Amino acid sequence: MANLTKESKRTGPLKSLKVIEIANVVAGPFAGSLLADYGADVIKIEMPGVGDPFRQFLPQKDGESLRWATMARNKRCVTLDLRTEKGKDLFLQLVKDADLVLENFRPGTIEKWGIGFDVMKAVNPKIVLARISGYGQDGPYREKAGFGTPATAYSGYTALQGYEDRAPVSPPVALADLMAGMFAVMGGVSSVLAIINGDQAKGQVVDVSLYEPLVRVLESQIADYSINETKPVREPMSTSVASPSYIHKTKDNKWVIIGASTQKTWERLTEVMEMPELLKDPRFITNPDRVKHNDQLVSIIDQWTAKLSMKELVNLLDDGGVPAGPVNEMDDIFSDPHFIARNSIKKVDHPIFGMLDIPNIFPKFSETHCEIRHLGQGVGAFNEEVYKGDLGLSDEEYNQLMKEKII
Repeated sequence: MANLTKESKRTGPLKSLKVIEIANVVAGPFAGSLLADYGADVIKIEMPGVGDPFRQFLPQKDGESLRWATMARNKRCVTLDLRTEKGKDLFLQLVKDADLVLENFRPGTIEKWGIGFDVMKAVNPKIVLARISGYGQDGPYREKAGFGTPATAYSGYTALQGYEDRAPVSPPVALADLMAGMFAVMGGVSSVLAIINGDQAKGQVVDVSLYEPLVRVLESQIADYSINETKPVREPMSTSVASPSYIHKTKDNKWVIIGASTQKTWERLTEVMEMPELLKDPRFITNPDRVKHNDQLVSIIDQWTAKLSMKELVNLLDDGGVPAGPVNEMDDIFSDPHFIARNSIKKVDHPIFGMLDIPNIFPKFSETHCEIRHLGQGVGAFNEEVYKGDLGLSDEEYNQLMKEKII
């Protein structure tokens, strides 16, 4: 792996990993964000004078993206025009000392720029290239424009979400992009580890599509269709696999989700409800029975939860060992004692916003502690450190690159 950079004392399990991120918007930058969270030296390359389009995404305050603060935290942001010969040369100098490159352009784009995988491995045979695209690097749709929302629909996921008598509902977050970023991290780090362990002598391409990570989580539906030719029903949450597992309203107009989907937790729920007769009801004896009569069971539980406040209900279920919890809204998680105790949301000082609440680094590591060293920086904030410090360019060389708008 690469040596530690001059950036202030990185910590975390990946502090010896050097990553070059040439990616825009969500999937690739999210992968880079996770790697930077875990201590990797992530050098994010952006177009001079323009930057990543993600910088313009909402929500904003005073024209600055609030999301950029988290998406680019712990990264060293530099500018570089990869379409130029000098830009290509600088990029390859960075690749020489890197372990992993992240890119998420349409297949064929970096080859047109003259910096495809063959060019990278010519200067660094052990380089790993994680490529994220809408539909993968091969197949008839490889050149199709790939954005998360249509990729989610293409995967089969969107068709499952919503109500059967209405149009399907897309997820309210960039689910395909975020999951693709996670898979890129797993594939990229696994490949680097294989080289370190001697299981692999040279680098490789890790081909991640936006739609296939969602295909991976549809394992139940795919297996069911394969054997039983059963098409899943569109529903707001899955009630066709296990029951009871549903959201119920409380006396104080709050919502609580109860997931008593195993036989043992179902038995515990009947004890908490003080309705032992349900265990002998032929509609609810086994899980297949309960799934078949799920609507009737939901109605019975609804009548019970409507008599209790949210706090009373959750306390009863917790005491009875029944998996359950409140359906938190955004203001709830900011005041929740468990969120606070685990520091799940962390306050970090931002030069424009002041104290900004952002998600902390997950998971927690008992030995290789991770830190948020800085939030997303301005366009080219680390140009001097990387080009003069890492690559050893002179002031004259650096100034000439600035003048030619290469950086």
